[in-house]
Amino acid sequence: MASRECSVGLGLDLDRGVTAAVSDALAGLDGVPDLAIVTVCAPGDPAASGRALGEAGRIIRDSSPECTVVGTGAHGVVGGGESIEMRPAVSVWMATLAGSRPRGFRIGAVPAPAGGVAITGLPELRADDRVALLFADPWTLPVDEVVASFARVDGDLPVVGGMASGATRHGDSRLLLDGAVFDNGAVGVVLDQASPVRAVVSQGCRPIGDAMTVTAAQGHTIGELAGRPAVERLRDVVASLDPEEQALVVRGLHIGIAHAGSGDGASAADYVVRGILGVDAATGAIAVGDEVPVGCVVRLHLRDADSADADLRSVVAAIRPAGARAPSGAYLITCNGRGGAMFTSSDHDGALVREGLGTDAVGGFFAAGEIGPVGGANHLHGFTAVVLVVDAVDGAGDVEIPRWTAQDEPGVDIDAELRALLGP
Repeated sequence: MASRECSVGLGLDLDRGVTAAVSDALAGLDGVPDLAIVTVCAPGDPAASGRALGEAGRIIRDSSPECTVVGTGAHGVVGGGESIEMRPAVSVWMATLAGSRPRGFRIGAVPAPAGGVAITGLPELRADDRVALLFADPWTLPVDEVVASFARVDGDLPVVGGMASGATRHGDSRLLLDGAVFDNGAVGVVLDQASPVRAVVSQGCRPIGDAMTVTAAQGHTIGELAGRPAVERLRDVVASLDPEEQALVVRGLHIGIAHAGSGDGASAADYVVRGILGVDAATGAIAVGDEVPVGCVVRLHLRDADSADADLRSVVAAIRPAGARAPSGAYLITCNGRGGAMFTSSDHDGALVREGLGTDAVGGFFAAGEIGPVGGANHLHGFTAVVLVVDAVDGAGDVEIPRWTAQDEPGVDIDAELRALLGP
């Protein structure tokens, strides 16, 4: 069996920290890295972010010329047993994937003759490709269109990644491919079938009320649910909640859109969760953050710290069931609206993944939008945590890790746990 290892290094400044992070990551490997992901947090200083990314890329390529290096500037980074937000830091995560040949790519957007933009540099997809990693600038690229472009005859190639974060204006994002730094577009890498990787998305919500069929809709607007105005159905569900849960509705109400091949609608894993953007009291319609066709099934969801914690725990249990061997490592893309903004600690997600998977080789970053597969299709998410895991041994099967088994374990009542936690 070929050796496959992961490691991570963390630097707490952008001077000596870059070299230290790369050195620590290299020292943690038995072999030569095939893939490296560099993330840099340099609050308010895009030039420093670019310098640190470029330096890390050059050091890695000088020591390991065949290693594919990608990276991004970020609101915060994960590595070295810590998660750091809005303070200077650099995280370097590496993986040795014996037998795999990662292919880096660089995507750009140029003005199209008929208006809008044309996407350039999309990688050529092969039948034996397993997954693509994608890091994108939210200011210059239509990311939804790019994600939708990773389609093959037999279905989507799973895409895992996130949006560069920490930048407050056009031109401040920084992306890395090998030794080159960019302030626009996207960078990424395609991993072939020899890569022992899997992925799963934690959407951080729990379903409430009953599943309902959309009986009138246009684009992002839902007019009717189960034959009645959508607002009336929404009010009915909220009225049925406990007072504690009703208080959460003000800041955490979302809608789940059932995806193809979903289960029975009882689990959050059966849905792609989107925000409720507005309500039209005059017509009874609601606007949501995605197109909703007539005939599809939807269900309201609540998102709060306790639901997000419980859902991520179920994700980790799905990755590594009780008694299973620990993976070699994992890469975590978590929303910059989670961390210290949602939990009592910036390291909530990172610590849960490290402890649950039984590995310290967990790197990652806080993104301004997360990319990952749900129900066999790729989506751009918000307030989620996406976990890419590198298995210790060869594994067959799909990239997307099934959620329903872990989600629906008997004896787990998230509603009851939340009520008990909140108290009277």
